[in-house]
Amino acid sequence: MEKRLFSSLLLVVLFLVGESHCKKQAGKLGHFYNVKLKENSGIDTSLFAGIHHVKRASKVHPQEGLKEKDRIDRLPGQPQVKFSQYGGYVTVDKSAGRALYYYFAEAQKSKESFPLLLWLNGGPGCSSLAYGAMQELGPFRVHSDGKTLYNNLYSWNNAANVLFLESPAGVGFSYSNTTSDYNESGDRKTAEDSYVFLVNWLERFPEYKDRDFYIAGESYAGHYVPQLAHTILSHNKKTNMTIINLKGIMVSIFSSCSSSSISFSHTSHRQSINSIKLETWSTLWHIRLCLLDTLFFSLFASFQRVE
Repeated sequence: MEKRLFSSLLLVVLFLVGESHCKKQAGKLGHFYNVKLKENSGIDTSLFAGIHHVKRASKVHPQEGLKEKDRIDRLPGQPQVKFSQYGGYVTVDKSAGRALYYYFAEAQKSKESFPLLLWLNGGPGCSSLAYGAMQELGPFRVHSDGKTLYNNLYSWNNAANVLFLESPAGVGFSYSNTTSDYNESGDRKTAEDSYVFLVNWLERFPEYKDRDFYIAGESYAGHYVPQLAHTILSHNKKTNMTIINLKGIMVSIFSSCSSSSISFSHTSHRQSINSIKLETWSTLWHIRLCLLDTLFFSLFASFQRVE
């Protein structure tokens, strides 16, 4: 009885300390952004500028018939499922021969009404197919035999149509036929290529053009996600039309020696979770994924109630 009481009190104290620490971090971050926006801040704000120069006319290519060519009837060792899945390449620069690979798992039910969510792993250099799709939030897990798959009960395609993107070129199956592309890659180029990918992908899957769209990611995707979101909003504003119906972003910034922070914004909805420092990588990894799953499903449930 005493041990249980002590454990309960300890959890309460940890929660209060964590909440206080979170507020302090949020305050410092808010102050930083306010300073950054001032003209005499001394900070190079060009690094935060959205990309708004992508010419859709020269970057959008014909996509007729490519959707069915990308259809995956069944992955090796895969159990029977009732949802559709696709995988393939989308060219983002014809002259350079640069193309990005994607894997797409439609929602297990209500795919016509559920939102579209883009998942990006970080690194830089982590595969969204190997990590995001097959080890974290995708519909399948790999058995220890390395040959067969089993269903992931907590897959995010229970609540959304999930699109996994291998980005930038050189990550996973994504490639370029121009060697210099690998040396000149960076955050801005990654944002531009990801945007061109999305515009072309939506031509390939036109039924998702007007769908509510969310971007989520982890680790270095803490750079990729907001920069891609900024690029999307910049083009929507420049053209005075909704090219991509972006509704919100979710990011997990994670390292083995610091706390994990997850945040999401959707109009007036803002939530954040901080996890306490834990002793082992494996435990922290498990907690981080549980937090992501819990937050994801609770947020989408709250959106449906609000809307």
